[in-house]
Amino acid sequence: MSVVFVDVRGFTSLSERLSPTEVVARLNRFYGLAAETVFRLDGTLDKLVGDQVMAFFGAPFCPDDHPQRAVRAALEIVAGVEAMAQGNDSLLVGGGVGTGEAFMGNVAEGEVRDFTVIGDVVNTAARLQGAAQPGEVLVTEETYQAVATQFPEAPQRTLELRGKAAPVAAWVLRATP
Repeated sequence: MSVVFVDVRGFTSLSERLSPTEVVARLNRFYGLAAETVFRLDGTLDKLVGDQVMAFFGAPFCPDDHPQRAVRAALEIVAGVEAMAQGNDSLLVGGGVGTGEAFMGNVAEGEVRDFTVIGDVVNTAARLQGAAQPGEVLVTEETYQAVATQFPEAPQRTLELRGKAAPVAAWVLRATP
């Protein structure tokens, strides 16, 4: 499966200078854009956490092109937020996408359960999102191999990601205006 994280950059300072109502209005536009994009591309919206969106592609609907769908979703969300920012919305986001094996199902027991995905690919995608600059989507090797013909000039970065034993190769993708 392929996992997508997109997160608002500078959220703490945004929250400091805007009223809570204004922050929520901007987050709601971000969340709406993200949900519409993920659903249109047959993904699963896993979570809206604070200023972050998590989605996955490739399960339970299993198209062979799930890495391409995940990358497209991340890039469309980033581009959509950038377009909103031109209207003085002032949100900046970065994303991360990883492709690999993960557990999908309910976690926890009793009355509190969470349907989600868990695995190294999830953690790596989240860490890549954290390392992305505003407007960037960082993708793993396996994800990049699925979209390399669309982004043949994508620069590569080698990153030291928290919790990872070895450096991780990532490719930097940007939405075309």
